[in-house]
Amino acid sequence: MIHFVGSIDEIPDYSNSRVVLVDDSLKSARAVVDRIEIAFDAPYVNDNWDGLWDAIRDLSWLNYRSIVFVHKSLPALNGWDMKIYLEMLYDASSEWDSEVGDMEFHVFFLLDDKARVDFFLPGKFPHPQVKSKSAPATHIGDIFEIALPYGRKRYMQFILVDSSQLGAWSVRVFKTDYEVGDKPSIEEIVNDHVDFYMNARDLGRGVLYGLWARYGQSDNLGDLNKVVFRIYHDSFGSTTHRWWVWKAAQPVSQFSILPKKFLNVAEGSMHAPLDVISRIVTGRWNKFKNLYDDYEDASLIEKIHIRGIGKISDDYIVPRRPGRGIQGDRK
Repeated sequence: MIHFVGSIDEIPDYSNSRVVLVDDSLKSARAVVDRIEIAFDAPYVNDNWDGLWDAIRDLSWLNYRSIVFVHKSLPALNGWDMKIYLEMLYDASSEWDSEVGDMEFHVFFLLDDKARVDFFLPGKFPHPQVKSKSAPATHIGDIFEIALPYGRKRYMQFILVDSSQLGAWSVRVFKTDYEVGDKPSIEEIVNDHVDFYMNARDLGRGVLYGLWARYGQSDNLGDLNKVVFRIYHDSFGSTTHRWWVWKAAQPVSQFSILPKKFLNVAEGSMHAPLDVISRIVTGRWNKFKNLYDDYEDASLIEKIHIRGIGKISDDYIVPRRPGRGIQGDRK
């Protein structure tokens, strides 16, 4: 079970419990894994998140009434590792809560950290409402350095506010992966090839919660005429299909059949900050392959589970509805 408390003193005294203390002195995924491994006397972990997840789901070697995670503060992890860590605790707590057995699994966070936990686990804990710290302002032209989970980094630039998509922050993410210690010039960054464009939100909150850091600023925003987005709209209950295609901040055009020239343009939904990193790491929008960018390479299951299964012809993509009983919504 997940708990939020005003102070550590409010945590009950759990008898016959194995307690794991976590705080911001843990500055890497390895440090967090090591702390938990030692606390659990784990016979296996392999020093990575996957091994730790297997151990937390097992715990058969421990003879305790309760497992208790106490967060004096959140560990000082980069954004991607923080997401993995918090999702792991949430999933483990849910699994142990549903188990029929004697062991309890408790995770305590401070209320002061709730806004940050909510950021990485959106919608999981709607109450109580806690005011978040103010995110720093961001400006068109700002360049951000993104720390990646595999020990490299990339750069992203805020290029415009897309009035055609609810005033989203349109960004371009550059293709080159840099070593952590590299210090490329602003000119080198903005003249790099663009990996993808994305409509995001809350760039400042991404800075606040460690997904990226402001690196510099440039008036060179690239060729904005190349910034094209598309969204597929299903009309729920009918066979009508609608594609919306637009150049950023320009009027939207609608198509019942998507012209092939728009095959590889960016998916134009307004994405959460974590989706930017997910897109870099996985190459997918919302954890799936890009249906129309690499449709031929997608597995049958992936084609089934992505909304808007399509048939590619020489000139068009003809969207088709998922079959009866198939869940087509993206997760």
